[in-house]
Amino acid sequence: MALAAGLFVVLAVAASAAGWWLLAALPLAGALAWAGGVGADAPEGRVAHALAAARAWCLLALCASVPAAYVAPELRSVASTQVAYVVVALVVVLVVTGADATGARLPARVPRWVAGLGVLVLAAFVAVCVAIDPAGPTIGATEPPTPVGLLVAVVVLTPLFAELRGVALGVGVGVATVLSAAVLYQLGPFRLGLSVTSMRDVLVAADASALTSLLVVVAVGTGLLGALRYAAAVRRAASRSGHDGRRTGWSPAALGAVALAGVAAAALGPAGAAQLAGVVTLAGIVHRLVTRGREDT
Repeated sequence: MALAAGLFVVLAVAASAAGWWLLAALPLAGALAWAGGVGADAPEGRVAHALAAARAWCLLALCASVPAAYVAPELRSVASTQVAYVVVALVVVLVVTGADATGARLPARVPRWVAGLGVLVLAAFVAVCVAIDPAGPTIGATEPPTPVGLLVAVVVLTPLFAELRGVALGVGVGVATVLSAAVLYQLGPFRLGLSVTSMRDVLVAADASALTSLLVVVAVGTGLLGALRYAAAVRRAASRSGHDGRRTGWSPAALGAVALAGVAAAALGPAGAAQLAGVVTLAGIVHRLVTRGREDT
């Protein structure tokens, strides 16, 4: 779910740092996620458990920021965009907390029909991007990225792939790369990195603004589903209720952690949440690699 929801905002954050080299940062992030093996099995040890819980908390904040970022501009007639963003982010966290408390659960694996529908939507979006020539030149001289820019892009992209293993990881990296190439072709790295909701600008640039509402609906849906999954993960970590997904276990600590995630989503915005999730995920990968090294010696 991190990949589905994060693509709506994280690609823009990575492009603002790496430009066209976003296309190189994606496979590097996938390789880093594979090397760390964050999703290979359950974490062992207190530090690993703490880092896994922190990563879930950061991804909850990131997923909550996605619907807020895409819905807030639609509420300009009601309130300012900034106020609307804060309200929507907090409402998303409240909704998914209530849904989890009433027993709503997501399957451990995405059903094939859902994955197939997602691929069809992605293919349609890519087709819109490449079917119409860009309004201005987007493919120009590509300068080598600065080490810091490429590193930032890799770090913010890694959480999108951290839970994927094997074939799923390869497919995820491939899908993200195809989408990035299409968006970069239509907008160029500068325009893509200007706003975290640049996906909306893609449709406008490709004369497909009528599909903007559909894009917002998809962004809100994936953001809500992702937030629901990570709210449950935060609940389990804070309440120590186990991993069977049947017990509600909403302790005061769990409620406080989820509330703080909503505040973080409102305060940091999608870019800040993506960066924080990247740093925490990187810390988890480093810890895992160091632990493996010690076990091998």
